[in-house]
Amino acid sequence: MARQRVTLQANLPHGTFYWVTEVNASTEEEAVVAAENLFLAEMENIDEWEFTDFEVADA
Repeated sequence: MARQRVTLQANLPHGTFYWVTEVNASTEEEAVVAAENLFLAEMENIDEWEFTDFEVADA
């Protein structure tokens, strides 16, 4: 198993959400599933969170 960096993207009605993480996986498909599961686990176990970085540009 290799350590892989995964970026997941979800297009939502009011914007695009990205989740970037590193997981151990043998294939790209395994990496995506592992990243999705890690995201769901994080959201279940966190009481409060906030964005800690941002970029603003003219639209």
